[in-house]
Amino acid sequence: MTFTIYLVFILFALIISVLLTNKLVKIDVVDVRYPEIDGLRGYLAFFVFLHHSYIWRFFLQSGEWNEPKSNLFNHFGQTTVAFFFVITAFLFTLKLINSKNKKINWRAYISARAYRLFPMYLVSVGIIFFIAGYLTNFTSKIPLFENIKSILSWLFFNVKKGLNINGLEDSYLLNAGVTWTLPYEWAFYFLLPLIALFFKIKTNYKTLILFTATAALIMIINGSSLRHFFPFLGGIIAAVLINKNIFGSVLKQKKYTFLAIILIACSIYFFNSGRKPIPIIITSIVFIIIASGNNFFGILSSAFSRKFGQITYSIYLLHGTLLFVVFYFIIGFERAKKLTDLEFWSIIACCVFPLIFISQLAFKYIEHPMMELAKTKLKSSAKKP
Repeated sequence: MTFTIYLVFILFALIISVLLTNKLVKIDVVDVRYPEIDGLRGYLAFFVFLHHSYIWRFFLQSGEWNEPKSNLFNHFGQTTVAFFFVITAFLFTLKLINSKNKKINWRAYISARAYRLFPMYLVSVGIIFFIAGYLTNFTSKIPLFENIKSILSWLFFNVKKGLNINGLEDSYLLNAGVTWTLPYEWAFYFLLPLIALFFKIKTNYKTLILFTATAALIMIINGSSLRHFFPFLGGIIAAVLINKNIFGSVLKQKKYTFLAIILIACSIYFFNSGRKPIPIIITSIVFIIIASGNNFFGILSSAFSRKFGQITYSIYLLHGTLLFVVFYFIIGFERAKKLTDLEFWSIIACCVFPLIFISQLAFKYIEHPMMELAKTKLKSSAKKP
């Protein structure tokens, strides 16, 4: 019950923060085919922030970085990531289906993904490298080869426990290790030519071999687990069903909103993990309801939610670093260890505004310009013979 009060307080802080940030840093709502999905994304990223906040609470007391014992806060991380994977698979599978009678420029497609994901990621990693350098007095603490290996691993998303920057113990704390999901996203991008074959889309065999081999290499280097690919399968199935308009406008009805809420509640109540088969199936079903145009009483399709959704990637990348800065530099680990629940969650509520504000700045001045540049490059490549 106490956690419920804290959550309500934090959600109130979120609403105020988004409204205030939209006044200070104005961004336009981009027209998209599925506005409900755009509206969903921001809340998903914010749930990951809550997930890691909970982990920080117990890490400060025990020194151990473990998954939350609370079903709700564990689902805030695991089910949310499953949703992200479903969304990725859904959107890109739809692009494949809609390109069935066109020649796909795979090189331009990967280039567009790089423009979309790398710039903001490199900025976030640059901040992390600076913090690590500061904490190690900008002096080399380990052999040069080990440092280069560590830096390259961080630059290409392979961030794991034990993979420390310049010997800084528990370097993953600098961003809460959130980038473990990105290799799965990249592996899926490179598997698309293979997936295209299942939709009878012709693909150059050299491209097919090169892309599939790259996906396999990404999975091997990162020690990827096949279970994390199940949500992608859910997204592919969702794309096929939505494209064939199996459900029409039926799932837009309010009774299916309640069904989605009940399904998520059951998943949280009966399962302590969002990575098990039944929770993943539930996640996929709920997503199909949303992708069919169900806007959850207008919440997901509102300008508020869609603007919030546009800054998802920055929220996802920056929230872990913000939490580290707050608890290490501002409060201090020793003092933070003694915080009461009320004090701790009040601090988390106070973190919401800077997180939203910084993320919106990052979207406006880093993400969005690079997205526009990617579109320009894509149009340019499309004109070439």
